[in-house]
Amino acid sequence: MPYSNEVKIAAKEKLSARRMNAERIADEKRAQLYQASPRLKEIDDELSAIGAKTAIAVLSGRAGEELARLREQSLSLQDESARILGSMGHAADYLEPSYYCTLCRDTGYVEENNRTVMCDCYKKLLSDTACEMLNQTSPLSLSSFEDFDLSYYSAEPDSTGHIPHRRMQQIYDYCMQYADTFSPTSKNLFMCGGTGLGKTHLSLAIANRVLNKGFSVVYASAPEILSKLEREHFAYQYQEESNTYNLLIDCDLLIMDDLGTEFQSNFTKTAIYNLFNTRIMRGKPSILTTNYQLSELQDMYSQRFVSRVVGSCDRLYFLGEDNRIKR
Repeated sequence: MPYSNEVKIAAKEKLSARRMNAERIADEKRAQLYQASPRLKEIDDELSAIGAKTAIAVLSGRAGEELARLREQSLSLQDESARILGSMGHAADYLEPSYYCTLCRDTGYVEENNRTVMCDCYKKLLSDTACEMLNQTSPLSLSSFEDFDLSYYSAEPDSTGHIPHRRMQQIYDYCMQYADTFSPTSKNLFMCGGTGLGKTHLSLAIANRVLNKGFSVVYASAPEILSKLEREHFAYQYQEESNTYNLLIDCDLLIMDDLGTEFQSNFTKTAIYNLFNTRIMRGKPSILTTNYQLSELQDMYSQRFVSRVVGSCDRLYFLGEDNRIKR
């Protein structure tokens, strides 16, 4: 998928930071060990000299006998280094940088079938960086499971005979388990209920926990993301539109908050259905939150959209009184 220059630059900076950090830590360990065992530094210097001699021998076309001798010296020194490290309680590769990705050594590229190709770790970094930029205006850090307060929900039956506190305890437990066991094939969720009942809070809590597990998450209010897609579409910014739409399709978890509060148009209705339906077809989970009932959403969108919601989502019906007023 094509990415903007802004995303590419940010991802390259992160990749470079990974490599530099791994090498800095290795240098610090090496300095400590050299101080404890000066012989280790002598060995490393001798190995560097052998490497230079080997390169000269190859370029000058010398006989294989010289290369064999240098190789034997190198192996002998490496064995001695391993013995010294072992006596100090370290593995033979202790002085090697501990890269985030052992395949590309945090360069972002690997050799495959005699071709240099982008490493999978770099592809994921690009995707994660693009998602982070899309989430820049989202309040992802504002809510957690730990600060969700169930005391705001009444323990007395409401007008329908249900007990809000009991229902919300069940929803809270469900959401926490969903976040803890999340995988790219988790279920879709549909959260509905009046304003101020905790839908946004719990969806953000799920987002935070899923992000901490290393998955890509895009969280956005329906008005915000649909307005962005509509602006890009009608400004004929096709490449940028494709990037945003593909991010919404490809991220591990898409959370669309406040469904139904966006400006209604043929474009937004089609975009909502296509986003949700495409993710279902690809087996990717989404979370939808709304203040409206399914019958109201059917009037706003279509029976086809509501049918998709009913057939593919675990539905969580929030109960209680507006917590923001209580606070």
